[in-house]
Parts: sequence; C-alpha cells; structure tokens
Amino acid sequence: MLEQLTFATYAPLLPISILIVLIGIFSYYFVFISAIFEPLVTQPISGPFVALPALAFLFMVSFISLNEFSKQEIAKEILSIEQTSILHFLQMPKVKSIQQDKIPPLIKQYLDQSLRDEWINTKNRFASNEANQTIKSLYEIIFAPNFTCHTNANSQINCVPLLMGKSYAENLLNLTTARNRRIQLGQLERSHIYWILCFGLVLVAAITVTAVHRDKKRTALTSLAFFLTSAWLAISIIALNYSPYRGPNSIEPTSLLVIQNLMK
Repeated sequence: MLEQLTFATYAPLLPISILIVLIGIFSYYFVFISAIFEPLVTQPISGPFVALPALAFLFMVSFISLNEFSKQEIAKEILSIEQTSILHFLQMPKVKSIQQDKIPPLIKQYLDQSLRDEWINTKNRFASNEANQTIKSLYEIIFAPNFTCHTNANSQINCVPLLMGKSYAENLLNLTTARNRRIQLGQLERSHIYWILCFGLVLVAAITVTAVHRDKKRTALTSLAFFLTSAWLAISIIALNYSPYRGPNSIEPTSLLVIQNLMK
C-alpha cells in the first residue's frame, strides 16, 4: 500500500496521517450521531472494556514490529554474502586460462546491472533481466567441462586447477542464492493484509474509546485524540522501517559501491 505512492523516504507518513484523521472523524461522529450509542448516555460502558481492542492493537503492532525489524538483520547478512562472493571472484589467483579471463568483466557487468536496476531503480523489488543474463553467462563458463583441469590431463593450459574450479562454483552458487534472497525479501513488502488488519484494529479501538465517554463530548474528544496520536506514532515507526531497502534506516549497498569504484 505505502510503496505504491512514492519512493520518498518519509512519504509513508502522509497516508498514515490521512487515515488516522479519517478514522478519528468517523469514530467521533459515528458514536455521537448513531442511535445505537444513545443508551450509553445513561448507561456508560465499563472502563476496562476499552482495554480489549487496545490490547489487540498492541499485540498486532508487536507482531508487525518483530517481523519488519528482523528483515533488517536478514538484509545485512545477505549483503555480506553477496559482497564476499564478489570479492572472492576478483581475488582468485591468475592462471593461463582464456575462460578465467572472461569472469572479471562479467562480474563488473553484473555489479553495474545489479546496482543500477535492482538497488537504485526498483529497490530490490524486481530482478534485472540483464543481470539474469550475466549470471547465466557465468554459469556457462564456470560449469563448462573444459573450465577445470582434469587430474589425468597432460596439459594444464587454458583451464583452472580443480580446487580453484570448485571455489569458483561455490562462489557463484553463493552469489546467486544471496541475490535471489535479496529480491524475495524486497518483494515481501508487497503484502498489504497486516496493514489492513492494523488500521482495522485502530478503527475498532477508536470507536470503543469514544463510546466509553459517550456522555461527555469533550472527554471523549480528548481521549480519542490521545489514542490516535499514540497509534500514529506506533504505526509511523513501523512504516518508516517496513522495508529493509527503503526508508530512513534502509540498507545501502555501500560495500558493493566501493568494489564497483575499485573496478573502474
């Protein structure tokens, strides 16, 4: 829901503020205009009753917070794996192999495509087709039968040692796995169901807070304002961290940019 509006860092605060204000206006007029709440003037709701929707909202916020902030740690781990794999590719000893000479340019090409198309343009929500083709080219080189020298071969020219070939294969598998996890993590934010449930609980709790003070308009308005302010703060904190690749605390590919600059 939030990512469809804008890529700006603090943009989620705008729709959240609008929704909270609309919930407050609806709750206030619904309680004081609807006939079903008129008996509460003489028979008010018991105070502890208001805690039930508020507690449900608290647990919902806690659940979303745990889910969202855990993504930050996962994203850091994925970035570390991707960086390490690329560095291993570039730090491999040079041998007399035509196929090995093709790998560094492809790694640079992958890095440029990934940073431009995935990190910058789509915030890791979509995989780059160009990067896919580069990965495919790397697979074709590294897993080719003639890439690794056979133990019984008489000539060791135009191939890499067996141990080095195994290391190349492991690095490529780690790189592709980390990239796939990064894209999957970026796509998880597209699920809207928990935002709908969260604002639904805010609406129910707001109506309950207002209904408790049905006999006193000013007290109801004050209580409603305090609750909605608290709800706005809680949801805003979550929304500004709802994706590990966007927002003020987003994961930046600084280490990959450093490698890219070194390869220029």
